[in-house]
Amino acid sequence: MRNPLVPVAAAFIAGIILARAVEFSLAEAAVCASGFALTGVLGARAGMRVAGWSGGLACVLFVGVLDLEARRQLRRPEMPTDTVLRGCIVETAAKRGDLQRFVLELQPGSRVQVAAPGDGKDLQYGRRVELIARVRQTRGFHNPGSFDLEGWMARRGVFWTATAARGTEPRLLPGECGSWWRRALARQRTGLLARIDALYPGDTYHGSMMRGLLLGDRSGIRKAWVEDFRRTGTYHALVISGSHITLVCGVFLLWRRYFGYGVRTILVAGAALAILYALLAGGDAPVLRAAAGFGLFAVGKLYYRQTNILNLLAAVALAFLAADPQQVFDASFQLSFLAVAAIGAFVSRHGSGADSRLKAQSTKVEVRLVAETLQMLLRLPLGWCERCLALILGLLKGAWNAFWLSFVVQATLALPMALYFHRLSLTGLTANILAVPVLSGAIPFGFAAVFTGWRWVAWVAGWWLDRSQEIARWHARLEPDWRVPDPPLWLALLLAGSLLALAVGIPRGRWLAAPGLAAAGALMLVILHPFEPRYVRGALELTALDVGQGESLLLALPDGATALVDGGGLPRFGRNEETSLDIGEDVVSPYLWSRGIRRLDVVVVTHLHDDHASGIPAVLENFRPRELWTGFAPDQAAWQRIERKARALDIQVRVLKQGDRPNLGGLEWYVLSPARRQLWRGRAQNNDSLVLRLRHGRHTFLLTGDIERGVERRLLEEGAISRADVLKVAHHGSRRSSFPELLAAIRPAVALISAGWNNTYGLPHAQVLDALVSLHAMVLRTDEQGLVTVRSDGRTLVVESAARPERGWGVWDAF
Repeated sequence: MRNPLVPVAAAFIAGIILARAVEFSLAEAAVCASGFALTGVLGARAGMRVAGWSGGLACVLFVGVLDLEARRQLRRPEMPTDTVLRGCIVETAAKRGDLQRFVLELQPGSRVQVAAPGDGKDLQYGRRVELIARVRQTRGFHNPGSFDLEGWMARRGVFWTATAARGTEPRLLPGECGSWWRRALARQRTGLLARIDALYPGDTYHGSMMRGLLLGDRSGIRKAWVEDFRRTGTYHALVISGSHITLVCGVFLLWRRYFGYGVRTILVAGAALAILYALLAGGDAPVLRAAAGFGLFAVGKLYYRQTNILNLLAAVALAFLAADPQQVFDASFQLSFLAVAAIGAFVSRHGSGADSRLKAQSTKVEVRLVAETLQMLLRLPLGWCERCLALILGLLKGAWNAFWLSFVVQATLALPMALYFHRLSLTGLTANILAVPVLSGAIPFGFAAVFTGWRWVAWVAGWWLDRSQEIARWHARLEPDWRVPDPPLWLALLLAGSLLALAVGIPRGRWLAAPGLAAAGALMLVILHPFEPRYVRGALELTALDVGQGESLLLALPDGATALVDGGGLPRFGRNEETSLDIGEDVVSPYLWSRGIRRLDVVVVTHLHDDHASGIPAVLENFRPRELWTGFAPDQAAWQRIERKARALDIQVRVLKQGDRPNLGGLEWYVLSPARRQLWRGRAQNNDSLVLRLRHGRHTFLLTGDIERGVERRLLEEGAISRADVLKVAHHGSRRSSFPELLAAIRPAVALISAGWNNTYGLPHAQVLDALVSLHAMVLRTDEQGLVTVRSDGRTLVVESAARPERGWGVWDAF
């Protein structure tokens, strides 16, 4: 067999996936693995190859099950109860805004990620520190389609986050901890980063980008700087991975070869350099996988073994998945291995074998004939004509190979890109051919500048970086920027299966038409997504997304229309702090795409506080609604940012006031606030909120924004408040809202509260919760249950949440 490790790796991965879908006990997995191992051995000894291979692969499959189940049994350490934390820094502090973030190991296997004030210069790996902090369990956003932050952190041994007490900083303790070699690497890495900063004094862009490009430190890279790379599918070139290892080791090996060292010395030195560079670059899994692959390649060459890309890839996958089986569910793992697998299956095997050698000989004969013809016509030397033709053909062949490589990788990665990033790039076909080699030119010059300290070399490295940025920017202007929802399962299986059939069929040179057409058709369907969003027709659905300490509500309306009320955001309260997290892009949009929503009909901005409105621009960009509703459109920075985006996308802006009855979705809508006489007071306030009442059949939904008691009392006095079956509780359950008389007038059956888990504001307030409980309302909270949904068919209410399956209450028909 040409690639014996490929089916072994596939079986191991299948076992991990099976264990994720079906729960096994350790005993069951061990018995199955042992039984199939015995079957394989007996079959092989009896000369039954099929039985031997089948038993062996089934054994490997259950070894994968056993590996994952064994790790599930590991005990989670208990959460520290002390406010004073003492431990060893195991990840050097990175400066982000006014805070430094580092990982502190309290005891083996028990780590906490700490955010504390300071510059982080003294908080290096191996230093012992003490600090007063508030400790919380790690928690991400509990919505379908959201990144599994808890699982990702737990695999690093980090189970909690801690914030230093106000006015305090970490205190260094005497002594060192950790391993000596990691302390040495950390010191070297810190020194190299300092040298990069010294090469670009006062130049934040080049300094931060080169820190990320050369050593994987992305803490200073701003999202706007790399957006063009993301849109054009070239962002991978900025992340340290296999291409960096290949380039760094390739330059080193050429230098060693120039000075006459033997092949064995060169290979051993190259493998050692790959591992050293991977560790200096932070030791993240992608770069370690690349270094391991280079090391296996070197070992194979040392023993005069022919290297096969797919076999090498399978060996690396087995090694890393045995150590951490959960990696198979990581986007970075899947993208890295699929890209290399595509190269091995479609590129390295394409044009190999006897047929390709015959074609090469035929091409040489044809070139000779054309050269002789040119010699006769132009009276030029025959050798000169042959060399010119060979050069032209070589350039054309190189361009075609580069395009074919880019196309193959883009097509293979289309499915995971759609699932994880909901983005497909058309210009990536040429952007990768042009931008990636240019960006790679910055790497050797960057390292040369770091080791020599010559600023003119650093300028050359920056020049290459700037040219790659220009190429990405030019392509981004042409990029259609396809943002695609999750494809249906059958379509994902069709695309994956057709690509696999193509990979199997290419070496044989037959059976390519059907899988090729199927792959092309499936890819077009992924891009166009001509499918209905996933919701119940004829029902009114209100879903409160888990966006932390903010608010975003999805309305799925009976006639199929959709509306989003607020886009979430991080509350800043006037602080000018940069963050890489955009709630609209990174939390709200993935959930909408997971529902199959490609476009929204309406987006509503209740008021202009950051925790409701800062995610709106990304939502407008991604879902292009027909209309944007708001209560105020003031000459204020937050609104101007939203309005500019709306105008650029040709979205109609509607300012609604009390008494307006917008028409959408086959519902009765009524605007309760803001009052027509209410004026803008110069800055965003909670009482600016747009308050909406919706009626579907027997049920009324009341969406209150963040209104406080002043507006609530006015509405009550005007008689605008009446019975509502579903209440979106105002202002995240603050006691400044939802006073008892108002709740008594509403008497909700279901009350939704959007709040951040374990937030510092104490929301929702116990007083509001007690009032709701006294009215026998079912309280649904995003901070406890994650995403929560209430659905009405006009007669019955159905409730579901991320923490609880769907339930219906027929007794509510009376309401």
